[in-house]
Amino acid sequence: MKKTKIISMILAVALAVGGCSAFNGDKKEEKASDTKKTYSEKIQLAIQKPSTISPITNTDESVLNVLNLVYDGLFELNKNYNAIPKLVKNSKMSSDGKQMDIVLKDAKWHDGNPVTADDVAFTVSSIRSNKTSPYNYMVQNISDVIVNGEKNLTIKFKNNAAFAKENLTFPIISKVQLSGKDINNVDANKVGNGVYKIASYSDREGISLEVNKDYYGDIPKSAMNINVNIVPNEDAVVSTVEALESDMVKADSDNLSRFQNSRFDIKSYEGRDYDAVIINQSNPLLANANFRKAIVSAINRTAIIENGYMGHVHSVNIPINSKSKYYESSIKNMEYSTENAEKYMKEIKINKKDKIKETQVNATNKPNNKVNSSSGNNKTNSSNKPSSSGNSGGASNNTGTSDSSGSDANQAPSGGDSGAQNGGNSNAGGSSGGESAGNGAARIIDSSEETRNIVYSTDEDKEEFEKIADENSDSVIATNLVRTANNTKENANNQNNNAANNNQNSNNQNNNTTQNKNDADNKKPKKEENPYYTEKEIKTMINSITLKIIVNRENSERVKSANMISENLKAVGIKSEVVLLDSLGMQKSLANRSYDLAVTGWQISSIPNITEIMKAICPNDAGLNERLGKIQGVTSEEDIKKIYADIEKYCIDNALFISIGVKDNYMIINKRLKTDLYMNDYDQYRGIEMVTPSK
Repeated sequence: MKKTKIISMILAVALAVGGCSAFNGDKKEEKASDTKKTYSEKIQLAIQKPSTISPITNTDESVLNVLNLVYDGLFELNKNYNAIPKLVKNSKMSSDGKQMDIVLKDAKWHDGNPVTADDVAFTVSSIRSNKTSPYNYMVQNISDVIVNGEKNLTIKFKNNAAFAKENLTFPIISKVQLSGKDINNVDANKVGNGVYKIASYSDREGISLEVNKDYYGDIPKSAMNINVNIVPNEDAVVSTVEALESDMVKADSDNLSRFQNSRFDIKSYEGRDYDAVIINQSNPLLANANFRKAIVSAINRTAIIENGYMGHVHSVNIPINSKSKYYESSIKNMEYSTENAEKYMKEIKINKKDKIKETQVNATNKPNNKVNSSSGNNKTNSSNKPSSSGNSGGASNNTGTSDSSGSDANQAPSGGDSGAQNGGNSNAGGSSGGESAGNGAARIIDSSEETRNIVYSTDEDKEEFEKIADENSDSVIATNLVRTANNTKENANNQNNNAANNNQNSNNQNNNTTQNKNDADNKKPKKEENPYYTEKEIKTMINSITLKIIVNRENSERVKSANMISENLKAVGIKSEVVLLDSLGMQKSLANRSYDLAVTGWQISSIPNITEIMKAICPNDAGLNERLGKIQGVTSEEDIKKIYADIEKYCIDNALFISIGVKDNYMIINKRLKTDLYMNDYDQYRGIEMVTPSK
């Protein structure tokens, strides 16, 4: 009886387990079938869980790229980052640059209502009242929006609108849907005016986008609908593509290797991460234009781009996209030439009043904070892995340095280390590890024959040189450079005494003649003292200092480039060392200007005004500031082009900094789709309606 009962129980459990397995198997098969069906008919995308789907308050990058498909602006940026009309049929700028008349296209909202001038005025007002909107900076110069009819409006500006079209690329929202409601109201924000419309939305099921067949623009008949899955974070967005659950995602150089296989196409496009080598002119040696020209001539920019950045950089001379209508690509940079570098070294002139110090860097994350000094004593720290790069808030006016965080690029919406170059002591911070004498004594350099045999034009030159060294406790003008042997000095004094005695005897014998001669000598002008160091003194100073090249240790491309720069400088006799800093160390060193060269970068804004970045690169150059000041007064694109070309040439002629270029970004696309997207970094799915299934 008991045995039969036990067997029955076992059979029941087995049936239960088997039944569950069969049921789950059917479900899995059914789900797989549904997924396959959906996967073949729709484009699959993914976004992190949105905090809002309002296009004017959202700051999440993945959400932004989807909302760009639902909402259009007055203008948009094309793949070359040039503003072109979107909702605008035609526009005309006033001669004083303070007013733009606009006629809208016959566009409709997804609810069937027309897009009107009232919608534009409502949008500007909504952005202005939301200070955290990533587009808030775009409306700051707008004084008024005058509605002249359903499709006609006039936008008035407070000051000359040098980049009016670029400032009008924010999305337009519906006054009918949102007037009197919370700007983040979910249902009200489901109605857009773009090429795709929201068919359904839920946090659990995701977003279903359908092609807007009433779109005012051209849409191919082959345009595919889109399914957008909602995942926990940005990392998961990338992972869904790798797992073949999503079709497209932007990737950076750090995770490209995950997609370098036969399942994916990798399309590169010019991004907005700009890298450059800045030169600290608070160092009197680097303030000398010829020394800067020697440095620039010695550095092989082409090799840095090809090897440091693996060729994924668009070379430019100023911080602007290479295909921008404002960039003059015909202006050539200073050529790489060691011969020219040596020529410029001989033309250096430095006033004796200038104190030449070796820069001290407040290095962090010791030990192993230095790599590849030109002496070859330091090795690269292999543990320094680059962090992942991020771009977000496509509309963010972000011109802060990208060394303000551990990544290659700042996170929007807030700017980065925008005050990184504003003043500071060039010698702030602790020692970077160089040798120094204790008790405030001057640093002693190698007492080579060249050092010992320095000759001064006059005794006054030697005394002035010695005075500067005494006042400068850590000067590279070493004590053995400015001291002569006591025996030599005594011999000189004895000779002077003998000569004085002879002169006295001569005076006694020829009193009248000598008196007349002295009177004539007193009337002659004294020989003017040479206010500059001699060529030999300057050469010794350069040989005696080590330039500090700072770089974010978490950015592998910049670290490689810094090491290449150090080797280039070594080839022309300029010693240097690469100092690896963490993000905080970079911020402090840039802010205090405790560096000689810095390999760093910025994110270019959607508004191609180079003023902020240029002032950060070279904050105190009068000629540059004068040229930058002209930008705000321009009233036409041609005027901007001329000013930018002038700035470009001025920076090259004066070797103000070393421009590397704008880095590529990458779009990963599942090969099941055939596409030739024409996206940019603010609109990464731009042209997705052209995508078709691969045959």
